[in-house]
Amino acid sequence: MPFTNVQKRFGSMAKLFHWTISLLFLFQFGIAFVMTEMEKEDPYREVFFMLHKSVGVTILVLALFRILWRRLTPLPDWPETMTEFDKKLFLFIEWGLYLFMFLMPMSGYVLTMAEGDGFKFFGLFAMPDVVGKSEVLEEIGEFLHKITGFLIVGLVGSHIALVLRQHFNFKDDFLCRMFLFKHEKSQKD
Repeated sequence: MPFTNVQKRFGSMAKLFHWTISLLFLFQFGIAFVMTEMEKEDPYREVFFMLHKSVGVTILVLALFRILWRRLTPLPDWPETMTEFDKKLFLFIEWGLYLFMFLMPMSGYVLTMAEGDGFKFFGLFAMPDVVGKSEVLEEIGEFLHKITGFLIVGLVGSHIALVLRQHFNFKDDFLCRMFLFKHEKSQKD
């Protein structure tokens, strides 16, 4: 598997960013659901919150590298079966997801610091507090964190639906472009 993107497929680096961030976001939604349902007295609650916040910072850093990689490497060619409207829609969703890869962790960071909680990154070192305690920023951070979660779900759902529609309606192996392993039909590229 090539390191960089090729004519019909994404390279291993783009796939690593795509699937790592996707799985981390899935993890984040799962742990957020669990930790918000825990009793305040539960001794594991703080561990779940620290883990959630640390993974959020990790996603933010990975998103920075992903954007840099995206800017440095050309995309594979679009399938000939894809309309101009669909190409624009894919790009709109892609850049929306990039925006939320930043907004979600940043709003969580603002929320955490504005609450005055702070946290240690995976329990190792304290994250710097450049926000300070603020009820207004806490409310803004909480609102943005929640609304961004809904928007991410909507964009990811739209992304998956468009990929599956393109792949199955046009039988052009569109889905295989981002497979972790080479698909038999795509052996030529």
